[in-house]
Amino acid sequence: MRRRLCALVAITVASVGLAPAAASAAPTDLFISEYIEGSSNNKAIEIFNGTGAAIDLAAAGYQLRMYFNGATTSTNFALTGTVADGEVFVFAHSSASAAILAQADQTTGSGLFNGDDAVVLVKGAAAEVVDAIGQVGADPGTEWGTGLTSTADNTLRRVTAPDTDPSDAFDPATQWEGFATDTFDGLGTHSTGGGGDAPASLSCGSTLTTSLGVAATREVTATDVDDTIVELAVTAPHAAITRTSFTPATATGGTATAVVTAGADLPAGTYPVTVTSTDTDGTTATCGFTVQVTTVLSIGEVQGQTADAEDGKLDRSPLAPASGNGTSSTLYDVRGVITQRTLARTSAGANQYGFFLQSRAGTEDGDPLTSDGLFVFMNTFSSLIGGYEPVVGDEVVLRGRVSEFFNLTQLSSASLVRVLATGVTDVAVTDARPPLDLTAADRFWERHEGEQIRVRAGSGVVSGRDVFASTADSEVWLVDKDSALLDRGNQFGRRVFRDAHPSDNVPGQTFDDGNGERIMLGSMGVKWAAQDNTTLLPPAHTFDKLTADAVGGLYFSFEKFGVQAVSASIASGTSPANNAPPSAASRDREFAVATYNVENLYDFRDDPFDGCDFLGNSGCPGVSPPFDYVPLSEEEYQAQLGNLADQIVKDLHSPDLILVQEAEDQDICSVSGTSLVCGTVDNADGAPDTLQELALRIRSARGPAYAAAYDRDGADDRGITAAFLYRTDRVSLAPAAANDPVLGSAPTVSYRAPGLAYNTEVQNPKVLNADLPADVDTSTGVDGSDVFTRAPQVGKFTVAAAPGSSDKFTVWAVSNHYSSTPDGRIGQRREQAAYGAAIVTAIGAGARVVYGGDLNVFPAPTTRCSLSRTSSPRSTTPGCTTCGRTSPRTSPSRRTRTSSRARRRRSTTSSSAPRSALTSCRCGRPTSTPTGRQTTTATARAAPATTTRRSPASGPSPRCPSPTCRWWRATGVRRR
Repeated sequence: MRRRLCALVAITVASVGLAPAAASAAPTDLFISEYIEGSSNNKAIEIFNGTGAAIDLAAAGYQLRMYFNGATTSTNFALTGTVADGEVFVFAHSSASAAILAQADQTTGSGLFNGDDAVVLVKGAAAEVVDAIGQVGADPGTEWGTGLTSTADNTLRRVTAPDTDPSDAFDPATQWEGFATDTFDGLGTHSTGGGGDAPASLSCGSTLTTSLGVAATREVTATDVDDTIVELAVTAPHAAITRTSFTPATATGGTATAVVTAGADLPAGTYPVTVTSTDTDGTTATCGFTVQVTTVLSIGEVQGQTADAEDGKLDRSPLAPASGNGTSSTLYDVRGVITQRTLARTSAGANQYGFFLQSRAGTEDGDPLTSDGLFVFMNTFSSLIGGYEPVVGDEVVLRGRVSEFFNLTQLSSASLVRVLATGVTDVAVTDARPPLDLTAADRFWERHEGEQIRVRAGSGVVSGRDVFASTADSEVWLVDKDSALLDRGNQFGRRVFRDAHPSDNVPGQTFDDGNGERIMLGSMGVKWAAQDNTTLLPPAHTFDKLTADAVGGLYFSFEKFGVQAVSASIASGTSPANNAPPSAASRDREFAVATYNVENLYDFRDDPFDGCDFLGNSGCPGVSPPFDYVPLSEEEYQAQLGNLADQIVKDLHSPDLILVQEAEDQDICSVSGTSLVCGTVDNADGAPDTLQELALRIRSARGPAYAAAYDRDGADDRGITAAFLYRTDRVSLAPAAANDPVLGSAPTVSYRAPGLAYNTEVQNPKVLNADLPADVDTSTGVDGSDVFTRAPQVGKFTVAAAPGSSDKFTVWAVSNHYSSTPDGRIGQRREQAAYGAAIVTAIGAGARVVYGGDLNVFPAPTTRCSLSRTSSPRSTTPGCTTCGRTSPRTSPSRRTRTSSRARRRRSTTSSSAPRSALTSCRCGRPTSTPTGRQTTTATARAAPATTTRRSPASGPSPRCPSPTCRWWRATGVRRR
């Protein structure tokens, strides 16, 4: 470090707050000696070493920790470098002014503190607190303190011992002396004080902000501990800024007071004001503040234009910082009508408040490229700074800072300037009728962000309600009542289909319009109406209808625009159960197989061996909280089990064999009689707990007895796995032999990359996997370094020709869960298909093979099951060829939340409420011994606890024209 300790006899610069403390014993550790929270990115922390020895910051583990907006979790910055005794270390923003950067020893481009953010200096592995500014866990609104000794828009220099308790109340005036905004002249040096004449202490306060045409006053004070203040002179660049009163001090140490007035005729602009004190000896000192006169802006001026060439999801306010989520350093006055209050839930369960502000009719900016609405963020406070509680219908002028919070334009740190009118209702309400093209739709929404939007009665639901457990958010997607999709003759086709699904509105193209006409309802409005942050939108199923207009403000989060309706009324539409309902197999001559994605079947137990299977867990490698895929309660989990069991018994008619996907891999429980007994031993019985509990629930619902089986090595990072459920009255697991070509110690799966180590394990079921070849095209994405992130489960089953029959035959089953999305991870998905073919080949010719599961592909619901006779000259019996999973999705979701493959897609983010799609193939015993492979694929999805089963597929059920293999299917929507 370059800088020297300056031994000053007295502080000679004008300052505010306490005079420097007298010299004291040398400190035993570093401390924060200067804090700069200036304009724009002028932010710095100076750290002083007065310990008598040099300190290696990295070796000692020193960090600066930022606690933003009252948070209790921090953003950490590890410090590097050596600070010599008597020198300082300066940490600053990389975009700070040249004067700061000239003194900086370490910089960062990340967002740093504002006045309402706590800063803590810690050291060592235990994060011992060395010094702190602010109070961790408390949000003061804008700043701690007042005047120049506040943490916003000021420079602070320490005059007391360090603060080693960041949780206690914080008053900067007791620890720091303050200087005006962008005071940098002391940065790079620190004085431990001295004797002599103490300077006067002046308090000018922070920026004085007023609206154009409105006078404002500021009281300034001065004291001198060893003299008497006899004058306070005011210097300003405009005659409208004057000293309107003055009261001198009456004794040594007394307080002199002056009132500075900014007149109503002061033009808009920013004016520096200097106050100079004079004592009886003629000694002077100064402080300063800024007068800012703002023009009252329309909301359109805050939002700015969204031009035709711009991306609506990325458009930013011209008043917000150019990048990031930070707020403007300038306070702006904005006029509008409070149209709606909102309530949200944090992942910790706390209330989070806000409201929508919109220009009154006649006060809009008249520009169709700008929005006339704006969201005002209040965080956990139910009132604005200053105590005003927003009232719907009040036309107000608010003063606040503008930001783009993940591209939502919002006003924060707001206070009321004045109420212009009450009971105002004449604000525009725009019908939700976005264009078909997704890019154009995003611009449509951005040009109405924050406005009141009407989703018209008669609009059609195109996917079921999604619920995000950690924040109790809910979403429902619809299309407008005049959408051409709702006029389709086939009632099961009245929904959106993913580009380029054959049933899409523009079929046959890889990507056309992106289904921009979709409209999303969110739940912030219904939560406020209920005064309950757990309130959800009503359950909704594909083909349902909105029975009344749903009106609310337009919000943007997780890359999606959503109408936060005050209420939503939804009536049941066409029943998916009528779309080719399945029939039961004739078990005396048929063997029924189904696949079933149970969509995040996690129980409400906290597995002590898993860090990401329960709300409140810390996370797993690659998986971070919040965990929206786990249930919120035992009741929710039990309801989910009940729905799954109901579908298996009543809709799937209790198949003999079920290929399962997305079960939790937890194994701390064992079946004892009719109960599941759980303990603290991992790998308790080699079967997944949730599927064993599902089997018990099926039995209690008067269904047959099922057993669960899996190879736990097939689970992904967050612990979801494929598995099997099989009926014990007809099916059993075949023994695994060491010389078996698949289940044995040397599997003969022929693939172009090495297999993983667990491939050599001898067991049934068994997972098989391989390294992903280096030449695979990853331009559309890749998920991990293996072919599969969720390895296929291979099972060998012995099946009775009929229940109780001694005539047996063997069926092989491969339960798959491919990587998500047909237009993503294309190269990897091709390798997954190739590896699956290699497994089937290794099983051998003449075997009966069921290859199925969640293949994440999207054939048309009208596609016939494509059957062909094998080309092998030895084949005497036709078989079912593979049909992919039949869950036709909407266009790609724009939600992006956490950073793990478990949630790709906030991304494969799944809610605790799964969606259903059922498919099954029933293959009877052939009349002659088959020598070709018989392959079937079937897919089923579970209904959520909050909804009933539904199916948005269009068209009749495909039928296999084979006398020995018949298909039945009902399909539905899967969560993203």
